[in-house]
Amino acid sequence: MPKSSSSLAISPSERNLAIVDVVKEVAAELGRTPAQVGLAWTLRNPGVTAPIIGARTPAQLEDNLGALEIDFTASQLARLDGAGAPELGFPHDMLASDHIRGVTAGDLKIETRR
Repeated sequence: MPKSSSSLAISPSERNLAIVDVVKEVAAELGRTPAQVGLAWTLRNPGVTAPIIGARTPAQLEDNLGALEIDFTASQLARLDGAGAPELGFPHDMLASDHIRGVTAGDLKIETRR
């Protein structure tokens, strides 16, 4: 028996929902749609050469093109970048912990050369 599309849906993570919340907040501040804010934010990422839009209708295409007119404030970009920052996970989190730094470096202090 074929599975329904609803049984294949993946639940969004708490992190993804937090990103969506920030995108919606910034969109409300700018009087824009979340799609426009998401695309404009993506366009600012130097690692993205060609964002893919998912417009199916002329109205959606027109809405997506509105992303080209968005100028973020420094505060808005900081909030978006903070929400979307990747989680580095193991081993980074362990190696960056105070305990591991204390064990590996102790109280070693390196003075700047004069």
